[in-house]
Amino acid sequence: MKISKSDYYRNEMDIPYDPGIGFQIGMSLNLIQHIPYQVRDKFVSLVSIMGNRSSCAPRRSFPIDDLADRLDPTTEEKREFWDKDFGVLMTHDVDTRLGHDYGLAKFVEIEKQMNFVSTFNIVPKSYEYDVSKQLVKALLDDGFDVGIHGLHHDGKFAYLTPSEQRERIKEAASIGGRLGVSVLGYRAPLLHRTKQMVRILTEEGFHWDSSFPDTDASTTGYASTGSRTIFPFYPLYFNGTEWQRSGMLELPVSMPQDWTLLYYYRLSEQSMLKVWKKKLDYIKSRGGLAVFVIHPDQEDFGHPKHHKAYRELLSIIIDADPEILTSTELSKRWKAKFPSI
Repeated sequence: MKISKSDYYRNEMDIPYDPGIGFQIGMSLNLIQHIPYQVRDKFVSLVSIMGNRSSCAPRRSFPIDDLADRLDPTTEEKREFWDKDFGVLMTHDVDTRLGHDYGLAKFVEIEKQMNFVSTFNIVPKSYEYDVSKQLVKALLDDGFDVGIHGLHHDGKFAYLTPSEQRERIKEAASIGGRLGVSVLGYRAPLLHRTKQMVRILTEEGFHWDSSFPDTDASTTGYASTGSRTIFPFYPLYFNGTEWQRSGMLELPVSMPQDWTLLYYYRLSEQSMLKVWKKKLDYIKSRGGLAVFVIHPDQEDFGHPKHHKAYRELLSIIIDADPEILTSTELSKRWKAKFPSI
């Protein structure tokens, strides 16, 4: 198939992912798992800042880079998808035991009180917590959504061979199905996507993925990457002889993560809220999709000290009057309106 300029940038064809040997060594020795959460993200932040500052010149502009949308002739048609001016997905990556045991339930409580829905991405074979079928059922029964956040959250996925990556994704899909996740969605741990990941997810039956940021300033090995779009799209993969368009929908992470603002930019809560509001207003003005990643873990917004700010963030979103959806709900509707060709 012919690759358009917008597809070229959306699929990051100009970017070689390079997580780095130092990060690989640390993850292979499981060093991060042995660092208490009180200092873990500060340590990873320091590694990210040092590594990113020594990397090549920026390839993407943070926090706004919409080049793929400006090059895409169908952008105006996509803006008409929403019942309101724009869309919002709130997603939560449940990385740790405390995120699972405490933060998840607290976020559910807060969101129920504010008539909000979100997607919880769980690690099906976590080294820190066990996911129960009862929890998944309870979330789905309450109108929330459940996605798959890798197989393990150990930072090793990007360093595995393609066959090992497939084994992990296949097992994660199998466990997800047994837990009651009937519509498979995915987010790569640490957003460490690979060039073969889209093909594997497509072939293993995933309905949606949300591993591509629109622009990323902080992820080690992936700094200054991104899909340069604030709209869902069907990603491409190479089948060995030619490029093919996936039937799986990509939901790009278009809002700065809580982790990024807390630890990479080291912003106060009020400064974080200002950044989020500014980007949210921009996406509303463009009729796009705002995808948030807010972690329920103790080192992130799952800590009680941040719950007031999280309520404020939800209020900012509600006041902007978007269409608030779950990942699965949005992907079903988008596929019905804009089928993959």
